Amino acid sequence: MKVLIAGMGLIGGSICKALHAYTDHGVYGWNRSPQTAQRALEEHVIDGIVQEDCSGFDMIIVCLYPENVREWVKAHVGTMSEGTIVIDVSGVKTDLPEEMHKLCEMHGVHYLSTHPMAGKEKAGYAVSDEDLYQGANFIMTPLPETPKYVIAQVKNVAHQIGFRRFVITTPEMHDRMIAYTSQLAHVVSSSYVESPVIELESGFSGGSFHDMTRIATMNEDMWTQLFMENRVSLLMELDILMKNLGEYRKALADADEEQIYKLIRQGRLRKEQNLENRRNAPSVIDLTEKELTPT
Repeated sequence: MKVLIAGMGLIGGSICKALHAYTDHGVYGWNRSPQTAQRALEEHVIDGIVQEDCSGFDMIIVCLYPENVREWVKAHVGTMSEGTIVIDVSGVKTDLPEEMHKLCEMHGVHYLSTHPMAGKEKAGYAVSDEDLYQGANFIMTPLPETPKYVIAQVKNVAHQIGFRRFVITTPEMHDRMIAYTSQLAHVVSSSYVESPVIELESGFSGGSFHDMTRIATMNEDMWTQLFMENRVSLLMELDILMKNLGEYRKALADADEEQIYKLIRQGRLRKEQNLENRRNAPSVIDLTEKELTPT
């Protein structure tokens, strides 16, 4: 196929490199700063640079922040060829899939919103990696009218660059789950490093500290937009976390050793069950008919 990557930061750059390394697809790039696209061209990661004309592509992967996805597709959809498959990799969906589907449908273009579950603490093309997606999860949020062959085509390309587990779900379920599995973890990490004793941690820290603080180096431009777009679901998860932390605080304040033991055991058993569920999970998980988790 002939594939265009719009936005060549960590995610887009890694897709370019993975497509170049593991497939025979022609790979082209568009980037807001032309220097990045030129660098990728010189490194033979892409076969050419696109300016405005997006015709002739089988698939276009838009790797931009949610608001920029909307702007980019609106600006370029008129130049796309009929039958082109356009996907985004946005970390929050809200009304993006439906809005972009309606726009693309008017031009004979197919749209599917996706989310590759992989990343790094740092952003930018410089840290992109052809192996970023090896063994990772790939989420797709098709609408009822999305053709099955579009889903199959996107899944096939994702598999070619390393993804091994695929989740098909609704935009609403995606946002609720991502608030818990990704965004809440970033909020906790950012809050955790605000303790004044972090200045003295060198020599006192081990794996648990590094695991908890690794993602505090997140890109504030992107994560501010993601938090705000998904603030309703994120608030739900924050409320649950604060309730659970409150139970620990009360038990400690009351010197209630039995309750502390109970809370630790409860958490251990819940995580062990989670690990067992992950081991037994199928390679394709369809959650389109599943109800949202009760609050």
